[in-house]
Amino acid sequence: MTAPTTSRPAVRRLPVLGDRLARPAAPAAPDGRFAWLVTGACTWILVGLFVDGWFHIHDPGLESFFTPWHALLYSGIGAAIVVHLLELRRAGGLRPGYGLSLAGGLLVCLAGVVDMVWHTVLGVEADLDALLSPPHLLLITAGTLVFAGPVRAAVRSGTAGMPAALCAAYVVTGLAFFTQYANPFTHLYPVEGYPPVDGGAVTVVGPDLVELRQVAGVAGVVVFALLVGGAVALLRSLDGLPAGGVAVAVVVPVAFLVPLRGTLFLLPAAVVAGLLAEALRGRLGPAALAAASCALLTTGWVLSLVVARDVAWTVELLTGSIGSAAAAGYLAGWLVQAGAAQRPGAHRQA
Repeated sequence: MTAPTTSRPAVRRLPVLGDRLARPAAPAAPDGRFAWLVTGACTWILVGLFVDGWFHIHDPGLESFFTPWHALLYSGIGAAIVVHLLELRRAGGLRPGYGLSLAGGLLVCLAGVVDMVWHTVLGVEADLDALLSPPHLLLITAGTLVFAGPVRAAVRSGTAGMPAALCAAYVVTGLAFFTQYANPFTHLYPVEGYPPVDGGAVTVVGPDLVELRQVAGVAGVVVFALLVGGAVALLRSLDGLPAGGVAVAVVVPVAFLVPLRGTLFLLPAAVVAGLLAEALRGRLGPAALAAASCALLTTGWVLSLVVARDVAWTVELLTGSIGSAAAAGYLAGWLVQAGAAQRPGAHRQA
């Protein structure tokens, strides 16, 4: 006679990390706790980046990777990873739009190791070398993935909260940091001659170098307009953006950039431009608003230079810079607008 079998209670297997990574969770609320925690971690990272950049500019003799400002930067990355992992556990899966943010945080850690080895072998770079160093370019690429989490989530849902506006501004700010050699808010190319060095007199430059400075100055205006215009148009193409969202996209990058090289006098005009762009948000579509925002920002830049500095550029160069910024902003905005029109259910203003 066969002995009766006893059934064992089913053992519930707890999901492991790999299971959660492969499992989608419900979308995160645009203004919810998780979105704000990610934004807070991104703010931490960006502050660390700019503090590190300030020391690279003003203390170029640094010869160590192990500095307090590197600790500030990488601890922000650690905070971002922890926030994503805790949410992964709480939600039981990846929030839509945030998968690349988590991957970007892990990639930054890898890039940090590469950066440490690079500095140990080749030393600490300064100026343009630091901005174009391959480990640093890998860092900003990975960092951009982290910053863009709330923005990607907003694009997926079609609805933006203030975290998306701030993080869109952070994407622009990070990219502007690594293109600051041609940025109008860090390098004052229209100003007469070179700035004084070690208390010396202003150096008079030759015609070839004058033209080169003009080219760099106008190129910087165009590059920055493409970045700002794209962010403004993207936010304008989404529903639910709270008041101040467009102003944030215009003002925040400038607010981070101007302390780097002592150009704080440019900030008030940028704030005014951001507020005017915000006032136009309900009247203009994405492309037109991007063009207007860039024109206002560049106009404020020109007026600030004319009032506060001896400007060497002609009226044609100054006004042409405003027009070039508007055209670049419109181009970036039009590309965003065209992409937004392809999304299912899109009903935004053309």
